[in-house]
Amino acid sequence: MATRKLVVEIIDAQQLLPKDGTGTSSPYVVADFDGQRKKTRTVHRDLNPKWNEVLEFHVSRPKNMAGEVLEIDVYHDKHLGPTRRNNFLGRLRLDSGQFVRKGEEALIYYPLERKSLLNWVQGEIGLKIYYVDEPIPAPVEEQPPPPPPAEEQQPPPPASAEEQSAAPPPPPLQAEAPPPPEPPLPESASENPPGPQSPPETNPAPENPPPPPPPETATQQPTANA
Repeated sequence: MATRKLVVEIIDAQQLLPKDGTGTSSPYVVADFDGQRKKTRTVHRDLNPKWNEVLEFHVSRPKNMAGEVLEIDVYHDKHLGPTRRNNFLGRLRLDSGQFVRKGEEALIYYPLERKSLLNWVQGEIGLKIYYVDEPIPAPVEEQPPPPPPAEEQQPPPPASAEEQSAAPPPPPLQAEAPPPPEPPLPESASENPPGPQSPPETNPAPENPPPPPPPETATQQPTANA
């Protein structure tokens, strides 16, 4: 798929009719094609003006361009100097069958024609006319913009002397409270510092207990004979 544009190069004109009442003209060109109108600048007081301007027209229907007509009209600028009522200098109508592709164009001088039998025109105009087919570029996917850089936090500006005097004084600093005293240790603990405690002493049981003493026997006393 391609788009087509028609390029009309307005080169110059020669031996135009004077129209300003002083023996000269200030000509400009108006071109019409496919509902579009383009205009050249005005050349002041010159019967052989040189424009060397390029006018471009969009071709809406490239396949049906054969039915289009290019119309070129040359006028005298009535805003420059004294002028007659009729400022028409000549015209030219070209069928699209006379257009060539870019690279095949050449400078051609066309004789200017009149609109009606009552018009008096003279001279010719030099043109280059060609068309260009341009491919339609593929649509470019828009990428989301990058996130803005993180703003560096600037330190606040120092306060002025007036602001410092107007600001309330800072509260007094509170002294740190001393740490609480440690609880006293018991005397026994203070005399004998804690250390590894030994188990209480126990009397070991005798291995073989001694035998009990023998029981005492009653001795019989001899009795006296009466």
